Amino acid sequence: MSATNITLKNNEKRVLEYAEFSDVNLSLSESSELILKLANFAENSEIKIYGKIGKYARISVVFADFSKGNTKIKSQIDLAEEGANCDWHLATLSNKKDEKIFDISFKHLVGKTTSNMDNYGVARDESKIVFSGVSHITEGAKNSNAKQNAKIIVFDTNAQGVASPILKIDENEVQASHGAIVGQLNSDHMFYLMSRGLTREEARTIITLGYLKPVSSQFSEEIQSKIENAIKEAM
Repeated sequence: MSATNITLKNNEKRVLEYAEFSDVNLSLSESSELILKLANFAENSEIKIYGKIGKYARISVVFADFSKGNTKIKSQIDLAEEGANCDWHLATLSNKKDEKIFDISFKHLVGKTTSNMDNYGVARDESKIVFSGVSHITEGAKNSNAKQNAKIIVFDTNAQGVASPILKIDENEVQASHGAIVGQLNSDHMFYLMSRGLTREEARTIITLGYLKPVSSQFSEEIQSKIENAIKEAM
């Protein structure tokens, strides 16, 4: 499958959704706005995303990964001109022996640019999820703002979650923060749901649906249905 190339002209506004794609190249010109929804259901996929965001342009990337096997997603978004803004929201589920690696990076090349990243994952069985990447505020990029958040729930003893957000700051007068949480499934939540008559797997399914819903709910009904079926199948 050939790369998906998306170019927005000045002041152009678009909402795009893809359930089949390979590499993605993005270019947003001045004051354009893009909501990009990517749902990955492929097997053993390797995807690269590159974006260049122009003056006062805004992009929101919503990425739902329900692929199988080994998955590698590498993304770099360059905030190339003043006022460029990127929001990134990712949800993923791994099971069996899946290994999923997400390297999500932003580069603030000039001042007054903003990046915000939220990654959510659920790992079960003997699978592994890795969230990494760098938010780099370069020299001269004053008054920029970079935030990173990564959260992984580990369902089973042999499942692994790794969250390694990195901030690289080469300028003063900026705002930057990051947070990473990797933890076991909350036993109180499981007990409450099972006390209401649900089986263990039904309880796990409900918890997973709720945890990943902030991302999955952004998609069309057709894609939401595929996500729900993928979660139920994985449970």
